[in-house]
Amino acid sequence: MKRLLIALLMIASTPLFADNATPDVDQQNDNCLLRAARNADQNVTLGELRQWCQKSQQSAPERSPHEDALRARLALENSSKGNPFVITPHNRNYVMPFSYHSNPQLNDPDRADRHTQSNELKFQLSLKAPLYDNFWGGSTLYAAFTGVFFWQAYNEDESRPFREINFTPELFVAKPVDWQLGPVDSELIAFGIRHDSNGRGVPASRSWNRLFVRHVSRIGPYYVSLMPWYRIPEQDKDDPMDARGDDNPDIEKYMGHFELELARAFGNHVVELKVRNNLRSENKGAGEVNYSFPLNKRFKGLVQVFTGYGDSLINYDDYETRFSVGILLTDTL
Repeated sequence: MKRLLIALLMIASTPLFADNATPDVDQQNDNCLLRAARNADQNVTLGELRQWCQKSQQSAPERSPHEDALRARLALENSSKGNPFVITPHNRNYVMPFSYHSNPQLNDPDRADRHTQSNELKFQLSLKAPLYDNFWGGSTLYAAFTGVFFWQAYNEDESRPFREINFTPELFVAKPVDWQLGPVDSELIAFGIRHDSNGRGVPASRSWNRLFVRHVSRIGPYYVSLMPWYRIPEQDKDDPMDARGDDNPDIEKYMGHFELELARAFGNHVVELKVRNNLRSENKGAGEVNYSFPLNKRFKGLVQVFTGYGDSLINYDDYETRFSVGILLTDTL
């Protein structure tokens, strides 16, 4: 027992970072020594413990610090599921004080005479909450809400109105998985239903309902999310001013049939590419690049570039390019 106590004292007094070791490796070695000291026989020496931990680290496969970024996020989300004072982030949450879009159109006959500026403020609020947990092998039923707000905050002449607000309530089942097929490591599957709407009446009403499936995997350091969907059909309108029926029958032509995301973390920086496509000869879709970077311990900066169709529902059939810079409140990885 005396040898074990001496070993623990020596471990506690050892500098956290050795001159010839990186912080990650040194921390892993310290953790190994502490675990071994708690469980080892009293006759085992400190040298034997160190030798065992060194062999263990050498035989373990090298892993990137962010190789398990998604699983780490899911573990943190799981730890707060039962907390009634916590609502978990769903998609990104951000505020972009500077957002420039190239094609500022209202597409609303009731507001056609109003001047719209290209510079506006864009922000997104996205939250989810578990409704039913721990079924079907660890699955969770979620309700989620995402709101994207396009605010003409600098348009003093028009009394700074909200140009467009898009609402997306969702109901979906998510299940963490650990399936491997060659280099593809599947980490999450989800399926559910979502409603997208701008919450306005005709003739400016835009909405559609979708059933979707989402598969998230990791290929080396890259995270890949593929989400195809099926649009729930709506009845055609006899009169465009009829409140019932399909407000935008051609929306799939511009918004496409799937969304593909590719993301990679570089330290505390994350780069993400997102694309949509209609898979038709008359090719239409959109592409978006997001780059997040640390500002301090709590917040990150975000640069976002979008080009294509469907930046907002009211302009789903207008091609535009948008460049935005702001503050990221919660990231994806």
